[in-house]
Amino acid sequence: MKLHFLGLFAVLFGLAVASIEASELASTAPADLGAAVFKLSALDGTGKVTGGSAVLVAPGKLLTTCHVIREAELIQVHRGDAKLTAKPDFVDIEHDLCVLSAPDLLDSVPAEFAMPGDLKVGDEVLAVGYPRGGKLALSKGRLKALHRYGAVRVLQVSAPFDHGQSGGALFDNSGRLVGITAFKTVSGGDFHFALAFDGINEAVLTRHAAAPDSARHKTAFWERSRHAQPIFLRAASLEADRDWQALLGVAQEWTASDATNSASWLALWRALSSLKREPDAALALVRAVALNHR
Repeated sequence: MKLHFLGLFAVLFGLAVASIEASELASTAPADLGAAVFKLSALDGTGKVTGGSAVLVAPGKLLTTCHVIREAELIQVHRGDAKLTAKPDFVDIEHDLCVLSAPDLLDSVPAEFAMPGDLKVGDEVLAVGYPRGGKLALSKGRLKALHRYGAVRVLQVSAPFDHGQSGGALFDNSGRLVGITAFKTVSGGDFHFALAFDGINEAVLTRHAAAPDSARHKTAFWERSRHAQPIFLRAASLEADRDWQALLGVAQEWTASDATNSASWLALWRALSSLKREPDAALALVRAVALNHR
């Protein structure tokens, strides 16, 4: 199964999620939650327009996903009838995080960042963006797992998001920015991912941030073929496909190489449970719960 434009992964516990229009934000989250989130359109050389979202993270600086804007010759961010031109300022295609410069937003108030260690598995999160180029919308869910890919933390969440919300905001329940919504599996379920770059604060505050070496990459890590993806995405794809025998092999490899990650043991538990190996599954679940509550 190929990852598709927006996401993936496993469940720690069941959760019902609801999609809420922006007009209802005040009753469920901080009233100004969408103030720093903009609709984005990227026009390429053929005249094709790709829609997405972007988050104001510093005066005049927007954070979005590179896969939305990498082919663009013209980038605009807009809210209502106002359309503002933006240009790439920091490009990291491999990790799928790009910073845009938008001088017209120098006087606008950016989103407040959460500290990297503040978010824990099980915490409530809120995804905010512009699905399919429509109205600003919010969805609620929880953080299901935390992964690491180089300089980026990959957050697997149950808060659903759709096309057009790539580059949108993922907030904690205090309205602080914890990540940028990025990708999901086409199969649905709790297989949605957001990205957080620990060094992004320093980068966006630099007037002309230097692009990292990964700017030479043409695709993001999650767009690669399955066997070239990080192991947590390989496991997620197999779980989404319900290929339990293959997942068992990957989960065993994952727990051997990353034994302190509760997500690896949850993947093993899910595979063993689905294969009716209940005693082994119970041991894997005990290990996952113990790690998650350390």
